[in-house]
Amino acid sequence: MNMYKPEEKLERRKVMRRSYLFNLSICIFLFLTSLARAKDISFNSVWKQAEITVDGKDSEWSGLLYYLEEEKLAIGMQNDSISLYVVLKATDKNVQVQIMRTGLTIWLDAKGKKNKNLGIHYPIGIRGYGIPEVTARPNSEFSKEQQNKFMEMLDEIEIYGPEKEVQNRIYKKNSFGIEVSINDTLGMMIYELKIPLKPKEEFPHAIAANTGDIISLGLETGEFKREMMKGNPPRGGGMPGGRGEMPPGGIPPGGRGGMPGGREGIKMSEPIKFWAEVSLAKAVVDKN
Repeated sequence: MNMYKPEEKLERRKVMRRSYLFNLSICIFLFLTSLARAKDISFNSVWKQAEITVDGKDSEWSGLLYYLEEEKLAIGMQNDSISLYVVLKATDKNVQVQIMRTGLTIWLDAKGKKNKNLGIHYPIGIRGYGIPEVTARPNSEFSKEQQNKFMEMLDEIEIYGPEKEVQNRIYKKNSFGIEVSINDTLGMMIYELKIPLKPKEEFPHAIAANTGDIISLGLETGEFKREMMKGNPPRGGGMPGGRGEMPPGGIPPGGRGGMPGGREGIKMSEPIKFWAEVSLAKAVVDKN
């Protein structure tokens, strides 16, 4: 049995109390920081001034981006009376690999909450599409098969909602008013999305919002608990086309002997889980 002198016991209590107070203060700080971040993040969409081509390039987005430090992403939004346009830019290689391997879903809630009412899952991701994540010898048959599957993945979009537990897979070239593109420009991943604001017969997958509304937008990477859609072909718009978009680095998987994420120095980032309020712009009225 350990015996301590009275002064030693007193000193031990002081040390333990200081340690407890320090850890408690850290916990409170982290909790308050998370609350502040959850409440304070909001963006303003700007009224679309010129035609936007959804091509994975950022020529229409100069000066319109917000930087998300924790997610290591830049984001921007524009809208007109018909559609919302979203751009994402990532220079961090780990974030690029995370998106290409596990996919990216943009969630949209017309009521400004954090409900996953409508989700655009693109890219579907190497894992979600069932592409083998193994090293292949360059120019081998297996390597070519990997590359073909990768390009097929980039031609397809998964849509969650707007009805509960409804999931559809459509071709990127579709007639539903949804356009999406991801591309690599000098090592920078650029993602662009166009989605209708109001649902119509020809636009069944829409946000259900009006100009001037405050909506919520979420970003999420990682795998979801869902049934695999093997054997369930996409619909809407005929056969896939418009290939030519490349993964970050400009090289399809297997082109240098492996899948994205298998290169030395690339590590998987923590999954992205992010929500923000977005104020949709109203029409700009010319008073002249």
